[in-house]
Amino acid sequence: MTTDFTNFSLNENLRTEILDIAAKHRRNRIVRSKIFLALSGICFALALTPLFALSWIIVQKGLPVLKLSFFTQMPLQPNLMAPNQVGGVSGAIIGSLVLVAYASIFSLPIGILVGIYVAENENKFAAVMRLISQTMAGAPSILMGLFAFTLICQRLQFGYSAVAGAFALGVLMLPVIVVATEIAVRNVPQTLREAGLALGARSHKVSLRIVLPSAAPGILTGAVLAMSRAIGEAAPVLFTIGGSSFLTWKPGDQVNALPIAIFNNSRSQWPSQRQEVFGIALVLLIFVFSANFISKIVMSRQQKKTR
Repeated sequence: MTTDFTNFSLNENLRTEILDIAAKHRRNRIVRSKIFLALSGICFALALTPLFALSWIIVQKGLPVLKLSFFTQMPLQPNLMAPNQVGGVSGAIIGSLVLVAYASIFSLPIGILVGIYVAENENKFAAVMRLISQTMAGAPSILMGLFAFTLICQRLQFGYSAVAGAFALGVLMLPVIVVATEIAVRNVPQTLREAGLALGARSHKVSLRIVLPSAAPGILTGAVLAMSRAIGEAAPVLFTIGGSSFLTWKPGDQVNALPIAIFNNSRSQWPSQRQEVFGIALVLLIFVFSANFISKIVMSRQQKKTR
């Protein structure tokens, strides 16, 4: 009985010592975790501070500019008799929408097909296409503008036109659409593919009629993100569209765009035109924020359905 009691006491002491060591290490882990969480929060706040500061300046100075005439009138040139006569940016708004529409017609079908092929195949050609898409995603946008200027404006002799600008923006949109499509297709459950193949459908039929509809929300999200990126790009359209002051949407005509309007007005000697820059920037900010917000909602709904 004495031996059993002694063993019990030893075991109890050892258990108490182990619990004390575990509690000490647990306290140390909690302290380290709180420290790193606080540091992460500080870094996150420091990263967001310039964004919120810039957004606040744009909103504060841009809201007074947003009037009905801002969206409906063409730009006017101020003079000594009417220094605040700036008109609106309706031509630039229409031009930006036309460029994004033309670029989407060019890039969406190609990007979706390439993304499906890359996701459904693991051969060398698919690997090369994936590498090209990743490389294009990191390329400076000004290179796309120079490429479109050399090919479309000079070699094919289209000159400054909506076609040239849409081509440059379409090339920029392609890698975003390809990557988004690949991720969306890969997230489709393998059981759906196997069910379609088990019913006797061919692989391309399964991809087009089963996999593609299931991946549609993710593809739509990628398309919206690509459009929001394209509408705010200045370098590609600076070399390609000409910046016409007329309201037109024909592919072969010179058009204007919101980034070009910002570039031109910021160099003006008239304070009224420089003030209008903040209104144009606010319009772009609202569009990009809305596009990203919509894409997040679509993606969250897709994730809830797949759970």
